[in-house]
Amino acid sequence: MKHLNLFLFLLIFGFTAACSSETKEATPEVQKEADSLSSEDFEQSIAALEAQGDRPEIQAQKEQAHLDYGIFLIYNADPANMRENANDALRQFIEVLKINPENEKATSEIEQILGIYRTFPNREPAEDVKEDLQELGFDI
Repeated sequence: MKHLNLFLFLLIFGFTAACSSETKEATPEVQKEADSLSSEDFEQSIAALEAQGDRPEIQAQKEQAHLDYGIFLIYNADPANMRENANDALRQFIEVLKINPENEKATSEIEQILGIYRTFPNREPAEDVKEDLQELGFDI
């Protein structure tokens, strides 16, 4: 279990460092780790955290994992899958806000994605995503 926690911490830390706006340039090691991540890696990490319960430190790790996964989905999306990835990213940001409604980064990412949707006629998030966003107070 300690190895899993260490792996999760390193995974989240590495990805956060790679995506941080404060970091001017990722080190080659961090960039290589970020490039090698997949959706499956994030899903496994989140599932492992879910299995650990609701202690405050686990909740904080879940919040960060969902945030990192959402950022990964939106910024590493294949243009051909952008709509699907945008919906999946929104789902991750919604999970972040369910854990911490004050998370400004998740709110900002949601607003950015919704702004993009607004530029396309007859385009909007998936129905389940719209419902969740409206419950959280977002204007679709």
